[in-house]
Amino acid sequence: MTTMQVEKKLTDAVVYEYWETKAATAGDDPLVTIRDHHYRELEIEAIQRHLSRDDRVLDIGCGNGHATLQYAPLVRHVTGVDYSPSMIEAAKRLIGSESREVQSRTTFAVADARDLPYEDASFSCVVMERCLINIPDRTQQITAAAEAARVLTKGGLLLLAEVTLQGHEKVNHYRTMFGLDKLKVHWHNTYLDEPTFLKAACKHFTLIDTVRFGMYGFLSKVLHPMFSDPKEPSFDGRINKVAAQIARKIPDFDGCTHQVMFVLKKKK
Repeated sequence: MTTMQVEKKLTDAVVYEYWETKAATAGDDPLVTIRDHHYRELEIEAIQRHLSRDDRVLDIGCGNGHATLQYAPLVRHVTGVDYSPSMIEAAKRLIGSESREVQSRTTFAVADARDLPYEDASFSCVVMERCLINIPDRTQQITAAAEAARVLTKGGLLLLAEVTLQGHEKVNHYRTMFGLDKLKVHWHNTYLDEPTFLKAACKHFTLIDTVRFGMYGFLSKVLHPMFSDPKEPSFDGRINKVAAQIARKIPDFDGCTHQVMFVLKKKK
């Protein structure tokens, strides 16, 4: 973290500037929104398992559309939105290399999660991947979840993959147990507080499943650094690839993951 970042007050404008800059410098990179490719694929697969052919999907906070385009072949139509115009420009470039079928099933647009330009009950499924953590105000995070509920049909699913304070603390519990430094919270993120957020979200939703990627978290964030010490572990290290293979068979290990997916169903 730079001195300039430390001195900045975390506001919407600061986070927006961060993502506009990222898009301008690396918008076409599939890893622009997350460096851990192996985890990202586990997350995408977990979301795909809840999609059906008749779904009309809204992917909120889609970044450059890398994941959005992987949902398109499985559903009727997917709309990816992001508040960063530069990210959406990158997504529109990326879609150019896809098949006509995928292109016909995909739309990208600029939109804010807290004020979506869509009518009530427009979508049967909403996906949000690390979107809420980029909203600095916790009240506004809840506002965004309520907005997702508004555009969902009754009984529709919100597939919410975010980073939580409790998950982050569990990872650090195991890291300190084995003599590793604690992981820091990314300066531009505000991790969800699970009890507070879920209590508010359950005004609109019923929580039907919680997916924790604890096996991958333990192997990649604890075991891998122990082997690589004193060097920094690489996200592309073979051990992370093996960790993902193991996690596909045994998904969780004591919730040792700061990445959590909540499967929420809109109340009827």
